[in-house]
Amino acid sequence: MSGSLRTVLSGFALATSWTWCIGMFAPVLIGQLMGWPGILAFAIPNVLGCALFGYFRSAEQSRMETRDHAAMMAFFSAATVAYQVFFAGWLWGPVLGESLRMTIGEGTAIASGAIFGAAVLLAAMPRGMLWMLAALAYPLSLLTFAFLPWSETHTIATQGAWAAGDLALVLPTIVFGFALSPNLDLTFHRARQEVPAGARPSNFAVFGVTFASMLVLTVCYLAAGPGGLNNPAVRSHMAIQLALTSALHLSELRLVRLAPNTRLLLGLGAGFAGLLAALLAPNRDTYLRFLGLYGLLFPAYAFLALRLVGRPRAIHWVALLVALAVVTPLLDRSFTDEPTLWTPLAVVIPVIAILLITRHRRVQA
Repeated sequence: MSGSLRTVLSGFALATSWTWCIGMFAPVLIGQLMGWPGILAFAIPNVLGCALFGYFRSAEQSRMETRDHAAMMAFFSAATVAYQVFFAGWLWGPVLGESLRMTIGEGTAIASGAIFGAAVLLAAMPRGMLWMLAALAYPLSLLTFAFLPWSETHTIATQGAWAAGDLALVLPTIVFGFALSPNLDLTFHRARQEVPAGARPSNFAVFGVTFASMLVLTVCYLAAGPGGLNNPAVRSHMAIQLALTSALHLSELRLVRLAPNTRLLLGLGAGFAGLLAALLAPNRDTYLRFLGLYGLLFPAYAFLALRLVGRPRAIHWVALLVALAVVTPLLDRSFTDEPTLWTPLAVVIPVIAILLITRHRRVQA
């Protein structure tokens, strides 16, 4: 396989790896709350934060990061799998329950179980074959454009349910989350480490273009209203991406530098946690709370990791967890209800805490 083709296929696979239930559905909610300016505020840092990942670190730096922060990266992958499993149950459980003449809970279990089961089977494949399937899934998803109900599309409003100016209050969280969360993604690190020595990480440039096109697809079926989201081609696109995203992360969990029992517990726990969330709280607020992990916990840890040389010490964990405990209720209320003037503190407080604790370490050193 030529180097150019390998680069393109790697970029395609990365697009599949990052086309989660966030990219496939969050713009729907954001459009309802903030209109098209909110969608742009979501999309731009999302695409740039991921595409620039490969250019801001060498393969050797990536290997050091996956060694020093293996536990949090493994938790990131497990949470991502749980998120996809929850979303499948929430989105399709009622539909399956009605169509198969069973309870919503039974339909939810089937929907969530089907995505997790497919992901487990795919993750058991040789890694090279799985990545090839992920690469081929991208052009397959592009076919969805041809089956959208274009006659039903409409213009997305400039303002949603939130008041004008609320976007500015949550913008720091959006940028913070999508600029830094990719640093904990094991599939991104895998793609960076496999770039030949001395070569540019052009697969991340390919990824930027391909993932942007997936977000355009989401906006297109958003513009079609319920008819777009319920379109069979859109649902097929979602199912493929959910299963492959989960499989890629389960595959990385098999290789992460943790004890085998820990890896197994994280993988199985991810499926169980996602199913439990879908059964007990199948609603928008649960979806947004999962999303909050990528707006606060993971980017805050990623920021801490970038400030350190080596693994975090106990004092770093204490400072991080205390700061997060303080601001989590604030962020939760901001997204499940509406933002307030205090909302930007959800980013400011953890950042200041991390800067202070890492500065202290450098002074002591």
